[in-house]
Order: sequence, then C-alpha cells, then structure tokens
Amino acid sequence: MKYKGLRRFQAVCRFAVFIWVASAIMLHARTDIIDRVIAVVGSDVIMLSDVRAVTTFGLIPDARNETDVLTRLIDRALILAEVNRFIVPEPRVGVIKAKLDDLRSSFPTHEAFLHALAEVGMTETGLARVLLKGWRVENYLEQRFGSMVQPTEAELAQYYRRQINHYSVGGERQPFDRIRDQVRRDLQEERQGALIADWITRLSLRVKVTRLDEEG
Repeated sequence: MKYKGLRRFQAVCRFAVFIWVASAIMLHARTDIIDRVIAVVGSDVIMLSDVRAVTTFGLIPDARNETDVLTRLIDRALILAEVNRFIVPEPRVGVIKAKLDDLRSSFPTHEAFLHALAEVGMTETGLARVLLKGWRVENYLEQRFGSMVQPTEAELAQYYRRQINHYSVGGERQPFDRIRDQVRRDLQEERQGALIADWITRLSLRVKVTRLDEEG
C-alpha cells in the first residue's frame, strides 16, 4: 500500500478503530441488513458494517471503494495493536469533543447526522470512543515518525526538479526559492509515508491476516 504523506495518513488513522468498538456501540441490528465478517487480523475481526460506517461518514476521503476501505482498516488494525502495547497520554480536555463537533458539522442538519449514525448502528458516544482511539494512533505516529533529519539543500532541489509539475500553476513554474518551505514539507511527508508503509509491512509479517471479501 502506497502512502503519499503523513498528513493524509494521520487524517485517516483516527477512523480505523471501528473494529474494536463496534460490538460495544452497535444498536439493535436492522432486519434488512445482514452483517458478516470480512477480515480477521490476529484475534480481531472487521465486519462489513465497519466498512460501511467508514464509507457513510466519509472517514477515509481518498478511498476509492469498499475494497480500498477494508485494506485501510486492516492496516489500521495492525497499527492499533502495536499502539496498545505502549502508554499513550490522554488528549487535553475538549479535543475529542471538538473532533466530534467537526464531524457533526459536516452534515447539513443534526437530524441528518443522527440518521447516519442510526444507519450504521452507532451512537454519538460510540463515535467519540472511535475518535479517542484514533487520537491515540495519531499521537503515537507523531512520536515515532514525526522527528526526522532535515533534508539538505541538494535533496530539496532534487525533489523540486523531480516534482516540477506539482509546483507549476497554470503551466508556470514556481521559483524554488519562493516555495522552499513547501518543498521541504512535501519531501519530509513523502519520507515519513515511506517509513510508515515499511513499518506496516513488517507488522503484517507478525500477525495472520485473512480477507474473506476475496473468497468465492
């Protein structure tokens, strides 16, 4: 799985933990929905309802389809299992509430938000738990991968030339000196993403992962 940057990676980390809290926050199942296990990561399971919850709330914006969402949830399951081995400090008061408020405000009305929760069998309290665990993942990743050796001027210039189309606006190239800080951030994020992807690959070698969506 290719990661383009830590920023995108962190944006989706907080949503991966549905697989652990689903059993605690699911409401009575609707009779017209048949849930099923679609992946097993070690001793943890990912349900079809977990994937649909992520899709309904747009929690992984760049996911192409449900198959892609499942891949991301599997990776996040591997990450959270590692995070749970360590002590991660709790967030400041109000942090999770602010995240929940942001998610709620993405719906046109509060009723629409509640309807979406009901559609995937969740409660606001359950969603807050999801966001809390996601915050723990983000915090751990920042501690582990946030500090890196600063790239040299030569490395920045080389990256700028390699990504020149990215730094062109309306066909006009932006001068390197003007966007040096942006180039530095982009290069660091790319390197962080590569480190994280390699780390997840190594985590997957220690845990049995079974995808049931690929059967049949």
